[in-house]
Amino acid sequence: MNPETIPATSSRRHFLRSASVFGAAALVSNAATVRAATNKNSKLRIFQIGVNGIGNLQRKGLEGHPMVEFAGFCDVDQTAFAKVAKGYEGAWQVADYREAFANRVDQFDAVIVDTPDFHHCPMMVTALKHGKHVYGQKPLVQQLDELRIVREALKARPGLYTQMGNQRACTTGRMQAVELLKSGRFGRPVEAHIWTGGMSRGMYFVDPWSPVTPAQPVPGTMDWNLWQGPLPAAPPYSEDLHPRRWRSYWETGGGMLADWGCHLIDLLYFAYDLPAPETVQTDTMKPSNECHSGYNHSILTYPGGGDQFAREKFVLHYTDSGIRPSFAALGLPVSKITGSCTMVVCEEGTLLLEPDGRFEIYRKGKLVENEPLPEVGERQHWKDWADSCLGNEKPLWTPFDIGSRITEPALLATKATRFPGQELHWDAANYRFTNHEEANKTVLSRTYREGFAPPSMA
Repeated sequence: MNPETIPATSSRRHFLRSASVFGAAALVSNAATVRAATNKNSKLRIFQIGVNGIGNLQRKGLEGHPMVEFAGFCDVDQTAFAKVAKGYEGAWQVADYREAFANRVDQFDAVIVDTPDFHHCPMMVTALKHGKHVYGQKPLVQQLDELRIVREALKARPGLYTQMGNQRACTTGRMQAVELLKSGRFGRPVEAHIWTGGMSRGMYFVDPWSPVTPAQPVPGTMDWNLWQGPLPAAPPYSEDLHPRRWRSYWETGGGMLADWGCHLIDLLYFAYDLPAPETVQTDTMKPSNECHSGYNHSILTYPGGGDQFAREKFVLHYTDSGIRPSFAALGLPVSKITGSCTMVVCEEGTLLLEPDGRFEIYRKGKLVENEPLPEVGERQHWKDWADSCLGNEKPLWTPFDIGSRITEPALLATKATRFPGQELHWDAANYRFTNHEEANKTVLSRTYREGFAPPSMA
């Protein structure tokens, strides 16, 4: 059977007719446990939203799994479907993900969301509402209030298997680093420092504080209206938004801090099961505008104390633009690590961890070459998720409940760039700042365009 392509722009009459199916399907969503049991003897049928870019990595990660098949693909750029022309001949294609839920909801069991950040929450919550297992890219959401929306959706659909796309967590070195810290071998944690590279014009970013690029002609293969999705106003089309540099802009991405946060902050949550931050303060030369800022130094303060932490407050210094802490002030020699890094300073030692899993250990200010390392089992980030969906439950590093907690500090650091040097007190239980009404009004949430908001779980 040849792939079926639904035209990029559907008539309003067609979509309203489909919407009645969409509503009915929501009432028939099976519990995850029932779906998993059903799938034990059948394949996991996946609907992937976002075919290019990181989407290629997800398909490669699931390659060779005998019980996985891609049932359908969605992309607003028709040229993307060339990526799946071979090897997925039976899969259908749509430009509007909502049509798949309206007309084909019984043809897939799980959804992979590989789209720009601002689409994540509406798409993932739609999938959860329909009882679908979900794999979602990091950062999990783009707005602070979307943390609440996703968590409420998870409560409404218990038992579904979810996984956030911080696949680096499954490297041997990163798993060993988690076990080293959890074991208390270096004593209680004192503080943490995390730094990334800078946001500069290249494949994924533009320079910080860049103006919005003037409009360019929209390619004939592109449905810019659908790319706009939940945004109240369509930004001008340009190659600085599609396909990759959307990360740089306030309305569509999270800059360097949100883009890298889930790959670097996750260590602290896996090792110490951190609660939500109490405060955030981000210092930068000038506030972010339509574009994200650079040279950011964010200070996130957590409750500490007790037997687990060395101080009454646990403090995370999170910086970009290659801003590193003073190694001399920490009693350490300058490290050979030059790129992004997570540093955890403990009472009896310090661990430096690179994104790919390589790490250094220091004791009494000296590099340790022969630290005994814990044994860790092999994890298959994508295939373990698929196996769990199929009823063969595997340990998952980052289901959405912890993925949302890892995303939270990254978003707080990012949103605080609008108020440089101001300490914002975060009430995580109520998803608001207790001392800054302007922040509550301007950086907590967005108004969604009609037809593209996350659906109610009622």
